[in-house]
Amino acid sequence: RDRAHGLAVGGDYRPGQASPRAAARTSDAGRGWRPADRPPAAYRSGVAWLPHSRTAALAVGPTGTDLTTDGGHTWRTVDTGSYDTVDCTPDLGCWAAGEQGRVARLER
Repeated sequence: RDRAHGLAVGGDYRPGQASPRAAARTSDAGRGWRPADRPPAAYRSGVAWLPHSRTAALAVGPTGTDLTTDGGHTWRTVDTGSYDTVDCTPDLGCWAAGEQGRVARLER
């Protein structure tokens, strides 16, 4: 969202494996990272801040999409479709893409 605040996602990619540390946040330009208090339930491959929000972001992966509304402290699943990447722009909303040409757009 800005130079100081960032999010990172990942986890164990193997199906069925829990990823209790699948998300982290920074507020000091990456010098220190804190794990999410309630991370996504599984591996996530991409994350993006929602446009026009200082605290909301989407994280996507092969087993679903999660949303945070508190800057990455807690995440909740909002979709179970498979996506590999997500990006957001101020004018065009958010786009996610996955295997076999799967594409989704989140508009404001």
